Amino acid sequence: MELQAVPFNVTTLFTKMKKKRVKKRRDPNSPLYKVIWPMIYIMRIFGFAPYNFLQYRVTPSNINLLFTVIVAIVYSCVSYEVFTKFLNVKREIWTIRGTENTKVIINYSVVMYELGLTAFTRRSFIRIWNALQDFDENMKRLGHLRKETRTAIVAWFLVTMTTIMWIAINRIGMYAFIETWTSNMKYMILYIGTSMAIYKFVAVAIFLGQRFGHLNSVAIQNLPSTSVGDTRTIISKKIILNLHNDLMIAAEDLESLYSLSLLFWLCNLCLHIVSNVYFIIIWMLEKKWDVESWPLVFCMCTWLLAFLFQLLLLHIACHFASSQANCLGPILIEWQVRLMKKENEDDVEYSLEFLNRKLKFSAGGCFHVNLPLLRSIVSLMTTYLVILLQLK
Repeated sequence: MELQAVPFNVTTLFTKMKKKRVKKRRDPNSPLYKVIWPMIYIMRIFGFAPYNFLQYRVTPSNINLLFTVIVAIVYSCVSYEVFTKFLNVKREIWTIRGTENTKVIINYSVVMYELGLTAFTRRSFIRIWNALQDFDENMKRLGHLRKETRTAIVAWFLVTMTTIMWIAINRIGMYAFIETWTSNMKYMILYIGTSMAIYKFVAVAIFLGQRFGHLNSVAIQNLPSTSVGDTRTIISKKIILNLHNDLMIAAEDLESLYSLSLLFWLCNLCLHIVSNVYFIIIWMLEKKWDVESWPLVFCMCTWLLAFLFQLLLLHIACHFASSQANCLGPILIEWQVRLMKKENEDDVEYSLEFLNRKLKFSAGGCFHVNLPLLRSIVSLMTTYLVILLQLK
């Protein structure tokens, strides 16, 4: 038996070693990840990011899933302590006791549902995120790279505003209820967790809306010219249709994934807003204008501001994403009108199909979430608030 020497190829060995190094490198080329990576780590601490971000792909992570399990256990223990404490506290009015207990139970149920949804639908969310990354990569190859400067400014502005808001709620609450930092944080941590779940959905919806808007602007730039002999169109209509279809599939998956969550978030926020406004009015009308009642009013006002901010963000994100997604149909009709080719009837029908394919974020199938809904919610909450103020 003779042993034959294998020829040594330096190029092949260098290529293999380079591939191994690339696999270990953590997403150096994704502009979106570079902008929001601190927010991803914050979400991971609160149990809402059990994923690994490697290069342009996202994969499920069992190690990061432990954060979700640990956070769920911590929330359960803290919620039990808070609920037990509320049962032992004597309130001046029995409605305050019942309302506070109900708010704690509902908010705990919402945050536990979101943690379970995050854990059991990791792969569905990963497909949505990878669709965003694929779109950015395709646009980069087409010569229309997205700039995430505005995204970075908005993201850090929201993080700063949210941090200041929760710190103010904590400090005013400690002063108003004469509590320690630990005791006050046990009550706040559940609400911070719920807000983190809302911010996660809002961020992904806004990212989708940005990419729909980017695709719309590229389609407008590549509209055929009406002048004879002008061949400015670089990106074909078929490519734009394929990119829009990929984004629509991701957006529809996001809507289906968070449909019940939208319903739970809206109900939870509306309950807290109505109850906070009710107690603010009661304390300002019935209690004496002394120093003791003002800290309570300020505390409830800061909580009210946090809930209104989350409610407004939900409506803005859903309206922005849906409005940007539904703009391509008229652009395609304009594209076809400029071509003025009667033999392409199939293209006209395909453009009409995009006019009928609308993206709408449904809250559990009950109603669609957009900015006009906010006006209806405000009028409905005002009606219930007037009824509550008339009851003794």
